[in-house]
Amino acid sequence: MALPTIILLLVVVLFFSSNATQPPRTLHIPVLHRDAVFPPAPGATSPISLRLHAADATHYTVQLASSLHSTAADERLRSPVLSGLPFDSGEYFATVGVGDPPTRALVVIDTGSDLIWLQCAPCRRCYRQLTPLYDPRRSSATHRRIPCASPRCRGVLRYPGCDARTGGCVYTVVYGDGSSSTGDLATDRLVVFPDDDGIAHHNVTLGCGHDNGGLFESAAGLLGVGRGKLSFPTQVADTYGRVFSYCLGDRMSRNTSTSYLVFGRAPEPPSMAFTPLRTNPRRPSLYYVDMVGFSVGGERVAGLAGGGLALDTATGRGGVVVDSGTAISRFARDAYAAVRDAFDARAAAGGMRKVDDNFSVFDACYDVYGYGGGHPKVRVPSIVLHFAGGADMALPPANYLVPVVGGDRRTHFCLGFQAADDGLNVLGNVQQQGFGVVFDEERGRIGFAPNRCSA
Repeated sequence: MALPTIILLLVVVLFFSSNATQPPRTLHIPVLHRDAVFPPAPGATSPISLRLHAADATHYTVQLASSLHSTAADERLRSPVLSGLPFDSGEYFATVGVGDPPTRALVVIDTGSDLIWLQCAPCRRCYRQLTPLYDPRRSSATHRRIPCASPRCRGVLRYPGCDARTGGCVYTVVYGDGSSSTGDLATDRLVVFPDDDGIAHHNVTLGCGHDNGGLFESAAGLLGVGRGKLSFPTQVADTYGRVFSYCLGDRMSRNTSTSYLVFGRAPEPPSMAFTPLRTNPRRPSLYYVDMVGFSVGGERVAGLAGGGLALDTATGRGGVVVDSGTAISRFARDAYAAVRDAFDARAAAGGMRKVDDNFSVFDACYDVYGYGGGHPKVRVPSIVLHFAGGADMALPPANYLVPVVGGDRRTHFCLGFQAADDGLNVLGNVQQQGFGVVFDEERGRIGFAPNRCSA
């Protein structure tokens, strides 16, 4: 949410129970598909799917299908996450509860920001949400306003305010897409549901938003999991440590049993590759890594010396932010152009015809139907992202080919990256889907492992 690009929100659905138990050493939060919470309208059509098969080490064979084919507690804190279709309604959800008795809430999970907040009654300006509105007056035993003079107000909030009538701290957050929330800073009981009993966390600092607006798509609020003092991982670090992980499942699948969010150290698979976690003094809450290049079709992309992919701590530019709240990855314009041109050349050789029209933010889109009838096979060039320290992400085609419908009502597939001109490169969650991603502040690293949502 904090990053200026197309937003694909990660929503954590937290279910609350008055019988919630005390926190374990690790917290597992299951991840669910958005359609499990918001079923599509009867008769709604699904995007054309890609049936993908590895043809060799450098290309994939793509067979077009006419409809989307969907796949059908331990001691860490693990919760379900609900993933949404990109651009139309692109949230990832998990389930939580606030207060005592707890109010059920759907909250957006965002690695690009810190504050936890929910819409609260009474509302001066609230958008529509699908779960009941939280009313702190019904949780008088656990809800406490934070005073203006408290260090949690003056020493933590970037732009603290003060309610002269009550002496309570007032917060305001504005995100890169223009969404915002303003309200009272408070503490309350937060319950996360890895199972029916739930895990209670007491005196969690959060925002009670009375004036809210933007692209939150029916969620009750936001769960900030950035690196700052107000983020959920920081607030529960004494219990779980400064490490969490997730796997965001296929955004086109209705299988709700594979995605997850885990707070605490989980076992690391042999396929997990790590890259150093960098800190940008100008944006200290964000998770930065250095990229060292790309490969397309099995060949390293040339012309990326520097390329703005490594962080310059003196200027705050460069580096790549790993962000759950942004959909499409964005890279410095020179780097993006080099990757796009390399992909163009190899796509044409594989039978993918580039179309002249641009779609939304994409400028490299392809017709893979052909004109002979039926569903021909084409060869899609592979794409690998290379990070400092030797970590690589070999992306499946579904992570970089985005289906779009043109004015001719035909479905085309666009290269799912954007050019960035502001020095802020982002690894979005469309590219992260299916990968286990570990945010390990204790050991100063971020890890990627393929095919981990089913683990």
